[in-house]
Amino acid sequence: MKNSLGVAIEALSWMAYADTGERAALFKAADELEVKEAIELRQAYRLIMETTRFQNRLDYVISQVVSKDEIERIPHGIRSFLRIIAYLKYVDGTRQSELERQVELARQILGWKELRAYEERIALIVAGRRVTKDALPEFERLSLETCHPVWFVERLVNVYGRSFALRILLRDLHPMPAYVRLNSLKPVIQAEETAVELGGSRVEGIDGVFRLGMKGQPSRLIKSGGIVVQDLASITAGLVASPKPGQIVVDICAAPGNKTTHAAAQMQNRGQIYSGDISGRRLEYWKKEMERCGCEIASPIRADARRLPLKTSADVVIVDPPCSNSGVFARSPAGKWKLTSTRVREYGLRQSSIIQEASDYVNPSGTLIYCTCSILPEENEYVIEEFLKKNPDFKVVRQTPFLGSCGLRGFDLCQRFYPHIHECNGYFIAKLQRIG
Repeated sequence: MKNSLGVAIEALSWMAYADTGERAALFKAADELEVKEAIELRQAYRLIMETTRFQNRLDYVISQVVSKDEIERIPHGIRSFLRIIAYLKYVDGTRQSELERQVELARQILGWKELRAYEERIALIVAGRRVTKDALPEFERLSLETCHPVWFVERLVNVYGRSFALRILLRDLHPMPAYVRLNSLKPVIQAEETAVELGGSRVEGIDGVFRLGMKGQPSRLIKSGGIVVQDLASITAGLVASPKPGQIVVDICAAPGNKTTHAAAQMQNRGQIYSGDISGRRLEYWKKEMERCGCEIASPIRADARRLPLKTSADVVIVDPPCSNSGVFARSPAGKWKLTSTRVREYGLRQSSIIQEASDYVNPSGTLIYCTCSILPEENEYVIEEFLKKNPDFKVVRQTPFLGSCGLRGFDLCQRFYPHIHECNGYFIAKLQRIG
C-alpha cells in the first residue's frame, strides 16, 4: 500500500503543478517511483480518480482545520495527502486503524520532518472533526454536494432545470462503464464468445457492441485489434455517419483514431479516408492505431482544422472538434476543475470555425456529422443554429440508430446522450445533409 499511496501523492502533485491528466500523471509518477505492480497501480489510480472527483468537498473539509492563507503555502505533496486522507475519512468511510496506517505511510513517503507541522491538522481529520456547514448560497451548497464548480452547477440548472441538472451532476460522482466494439477488420473471435470473454453484456440496438463487466478491459483482445475500446455515444456517432464501401470520408480532429477505424470497418477497407489532426504527437498514436486495427485506407494530415489543405470533396465529413469534455466528468473528473465559462465560449467560437471549414468539403447530397462530448448547448445546438443561418444549403436530417434523447431548442432530429440516462459519456450528435 505504501507504493500505491506514494504514486497517488506524486500523481496528484503533478496534476496540480503541471496541469496533467489523471492517466498521464499516474504513468509519470509510477515511472519516477519505479512502481510496476499492476495491483499497486490500480490502487493508486483509484485514489487519484476519487480524490479528484470529490476535490472541492475535500478542500472544504481541509479548510476547517487549515487557514486559507496557510493552504496557499502548503507544498503540493502534503496538500495531496491531506486530500487523500480527507477522502478516505469523509467519503470512503475508511476505518480508523487504516487511516492511522496511512498517516504512518505518509510520514515515510513525505518525511516526518516535512509532515510534522501538519500533524495536528491531520489528526483532526482522522479523528473525524465535525465539519461545520455555514449557511451557504444555494449554488455554493449544491457545488459541494455534487462536487462541481459553482458556475457549472448554475449553468446546468439554468439549462435543464434543477431536478434534471442534479441527476446529471450526481451521476458524475460514480465511475462510468467502459464499452468496446468488435473490429470486423480483424475478426479474431465470434460475437457469441465475446460476452463470456469480456465478462460483459451486449448493448441492445447495436450489433457487436458490448458493455464491459467487472473483469475489466481484456488486454489480449485489445492488443490484437480484435476489439476497440470506445464509448457507446462515440460508436453511435460512427454508425450515424454510416460511410459506404468506395466512398471518400474526411475525419476532422481524428486522433486518436477510433472514428477512423470504425469508418474503415464499415467501408470494408474500400475507399479513402483523410484523417486530420493538429497534433503531431497524437497523429503518431493514430498511426499505431491504424496498424493495430488493420485500417488500410486512411491517410493522415497534420493541419489546423480551420485551415485544411485538402483538394478533394467527400461523401461523408465527420467533425469531432475540441470541446469542454463536460460530458466525460464521470470518466475524467480533473477536467471539471480546469473548465471555465470563458473557455466554453472560446470552444464555441472555435467549433463554429471548424464546422464552417469542414462544410466546404461536403459533396452535393453528402453528409456532415458534427459531434462533441459536451452537454452544454453553447457547443452544440448554438453552433448548429449559427451554422444553418449561414449555410442554407444544409439541413438537419434524421439519424439511425437513435439511441439517445432529442436535442434541445427544437433540434429533435439531433441526438443527445446523458450520463445518468444512457450510462455513457454525455454527448451530442447532429447529422446534416447538403441540399442538392
